[in-house]
Amino acid sequence: WEELSGRDVNGNTIRYHQVCNVDEEEQDNWVRSPFIDARSAQRVYMDIEFSVMKCEECRETFALYYYQSSADIATSTFPPWRENPYTKIDTLAAGERFDSSTVGAEGINRKTLVISPLSRRGFYVAAQDQGACMSLMSLKLYYYYCPETTHNLAYFSRTLSGGEVASLVAQSGKCVSNSVYSNNEVPKYRCNSYGEWRVPTGSCHCRAGYQPNEELTTHLIVRISYIYLLEIWCVQLVINTDIISANVTNDIIITTVTVYLRIQRALLWTPSQPKNITFTLNKTSVSMNWMEPVITGERSDIFYSVACQECESGYKNCRSCPSTIQPSPSNLHHLTTTNAQLNNLKPYSHYSIKVGLQYILLLMVLLVGIDSIFSILVQSTLLHTIVFFPPQSSFHHSPPQIQRLRLVESGQTYFVVAWMSTPTPTTHLLEYQVRVFQNGHKIKDINTFSTNATVSGLTKGSKYIAKVRVRNGMGYGKFSNDLYVATSSAKGRCYISTAGLNPAVIGGVMGVIAIVIIVIIVLFVKRRQANKKKRQDVQASKKLAENTNLLKSKFLNVQGRTYVDYRDPHNGVKEIATELDQTKIKIECVIGRGRWCLTVCRGKLISGKTSIPVAVKRLKEGASLIDHTNFLREACTMAQFDHPNIIQLKGVVTKSIPAMIITEFMENGSLDKFLQGKVNELTASRLLEMLRGIASGMNYLSSIKYIHRDLAARNILVSSDLVCKVSDFGLSRTLENDPQATYTTQGGKIALRWTAPECIRFRQFTSASDVWSYGIVMWEVMSYGEKPYWDMSNEVVTEVLEDGYRLPAPENCPVSIHNLMLKCWSYEAKRRPHPIEIIRTLDQFIKQPNLLLDTKSHDASAPLLNPDSPTSLNEVSTLDEWLDMVKLGKYRRSFHTNGINDLESLVHISESELDRLGITSPAHRTRLQGGISTLRQHLGEFPNTRQPQVQI
Repeated sequence: WEELSGRDVNGNTIRYHQVCNVDEEEQDNWVRSPFIDARSAQRVYMDIEFSVMKCEECRETFALYYYQSSADIATSTFPPWRENPYTKIDTLAAGERFDSSTVGAEGINRKTLVISPLSRRGFYVAAQDQGACMSLMSLKLYYYYCPETTHNLAYFSRTLSGGEVASLVAQSGKCVSNSVYSNNEVPKYRCNSYGEWRVPTGSCHCRAGYQPNEELTTHLIVRISYIYLLEIWCVQLVINTDIISANVTNDIIITTVTVYLRIQRALLWTPSQPKNITFTLNKTSVSMNWMEPVITGERSDIFYSVACQECESGYKNCRSCPSTIQPSPSNLHHLTTTNAQLNNLKPYSHYSIKVGLQYILLLMVLLVGIDSIFSILVQSTLLHTIVFFPPQSSFHHSPPQIQRLRLVESGQTYFVVAWMSTPTPTTHLLEYQVRVFQNGHKIKDINTFSTNATVSGLTKGSKYIAKVRVRNGMGYGKFSNDLYVATSSAKGRCYISTAGLNPAVIGGVMGVIAIVIIVIIVLFVKRRQANKKKRQDVQASKKLAENTNLLKSKFLNVQGRTYVDYRDPHNGVKEIATELDQTKIKIECVIGRGRWCLTVCRGKLISGKTSIPVAVKRLKEGASLIDHTNFLREACTMAQFDHPNIIQLKGVVTKSIPAMIITEFMENGSLDKFLQGKVNELTASRLLEMLRGIASGMNYLSSIKYIHRDLAARNILVSSDLVCKVSDFGLSRTLENDPQATYTTQGGKIALRWTAPECIRFRQFTSASDVWSYGIVMWEVMSYGEKPYWDMSNEVVTEVLEDGYRLPAPENCPVSIHNLMLKCWSYEAKRRPHPIEIIRTLDQFIKQPNLLLDTKSHDASAPLLNPDSPTSLNEVSTLDEWLDMVKLGKYRRSFHTNGINDLESLVHISESELDRLGITSPAHRTRLQGGISTLRQHLGEFPNTRQPQVQI
């Protein structure tokens, strides 16, 4: 290559590189750029301009490469002038070629290429010519970034794009001044590969008394009598307003001044509206009562106003009430109390009454040019609630007394009551009020529009009295009869008492109950023998049903079925799940805790005179609406499954508190805990049968187009006869790809140690990604519940997987089983086996145990192994080639500087020498140790192989 000066098509002087050695054979001409600082970019674009001459002996293509480096270390011999260690960018062919008669702009070729991914400080660009006659005119390198921006009141700093075309680099935002995170969630914005902000999540909101930023510059006429509606920003506000004219108390006209309004935050907080406005109507007057607003804005200057209008029929053509109506207090425009009364109303008339709230804004106005400061009191009236009164004749009856108040449910700290609806027309009924007493003192009032109410926050093991009344336009009616309620001192107990029972009646009822119990005992003794035979028949029927279901699961075609994702799980549960009576479920003990405010209990489901053991998931009190929705979504999911290796849903409880999911009970618990307690106690055939059951369940899920996403030994349950069943569908989703999906789903966080690489990088969840997870489960089973990747961090695990490393075979694991694991861990999803292929392979191992015989020993403590290393080592003869093979070429100079120049010296280094070599990354140390271990085995198999010295 030659560097020359010339002119471009526009006549400008340029420097360019040219090569044209077509007369010589076997051309291999290289040219390399100076060191280029990547400036932390991971993806760099390159615009190249070149020209190629037409000639019969010339090649028409050339190649471009790049070499990454942490510093400017290139020399005339390093990096070596060959494709490896360079990385090829592309082979370029000229779309247009020139000859002596077509020299000009039409002979210039322009291409845009991508250099990615970049992980070091900088790189070199090199061109290789093998017989072309060409010129490199220009090379332009650039990268994309997302500029700093503010979105949803959060500031996001300048962010570089990612290394892949589909990368979304998440940037955390900081709230602007006087704003805070919404829902305590840090806002994030994603930068795509083209420098565009995409997919915002989270936001900030202004502190109380502030509103989002807006332009507030305008022309106003300031007069003391005017009322102004002002908005404030999330920053300390100074409003600059030009005044056309202003009239002040001394009649001085100021034509052009500037007004600065400094508004104290506490004085601008807007109070909320009055609450629970009630009224009582008699023949010619109405009495009104209301409650203070929940939010007062830290004000002490709040007062109320009442406005009255008289209307025609239908509340049309309203006008101010006549002076004949006598208010009390007399001044309804400045009330400091929360009640008022209107007297001398006309019968059979319509009135519209507005109850409003008022407060004062204090504005400090500075008039530039006048050495004075004026204080202006501005009154702002907010009218909120409107109460319409029908003709008086419709209110001639008081509300009726509530009948049939009853207890629906009670617990340790709550009870639920219900009653019959009142015959009062619904247009006149305003609300019901439940009042609760304890020890003769009122402790709580609950107002509701429905015919039931939940009283919570009570003390367990205490007695209460509840009563209810109704309110309409005439006021409150009489309370119902007393309902005596006692909260339970233990879970599941309920005390119900009916109003009006005296001791004599209670004694009679107890006597009847005693007689009934005696009769039941007699009948039980007489029918014991008959029931014993009946139970035997039931067990035989159950066994037959189980065998029938097993045959169905093996031989029926399920390809026609597809999982349905219910967008509204509240309706879905009603359609497909069995609602169980809570009284039929007996809780025995708590056996675990899960996500979504869950407790998992062991219990019994009572059906007639028999009961079966079940597992009960209960949603705790205080769970949010999102938690409740996710809870029901899991129930919708499980209700659609019918397979012997999928946990069976018995039913749900959604119509009472707490909500429950009832499933079959698995005596041996989770698979990982079970295996940890059975180390080396199970035969290989037993372990394979357990794996075969899990694969059968996964095949069923795949057949109905369903993805589990969280397959792990901890989510597999084991029955008393060691049947494995897939469970925990909190993270599962359908096969539809959701572009907005993130690693934190509605069910929880994705477990990276069990997750396929494409799920981590691109969020591409498929049945093939479940196969990867199944391979990890196989490793857990064969290692008796050992933790995958041991104590390595998630970051290190992700890095070594991308470099091709996989888990070694567990101790005493046959090679054929480990090979099946490696197939499940294929980097390309399409190369992984289908679940049905896994089942066939396991069936062969179970039927032919000789396939598992293997004399090769495995070291369970060995570091991660590279499956490709045994074959690639045969092609390695120098230290540099070996370092490039294990992707540790960055340490080449460090090895040579410390006297390690060949493979024989490499195999003798100890772990303590790694610090001297500057290898501090845990992933790189693990990779190096694993590679050296494999190299030692290789050199032991070929002891006579001579390792040549590296030429420096």
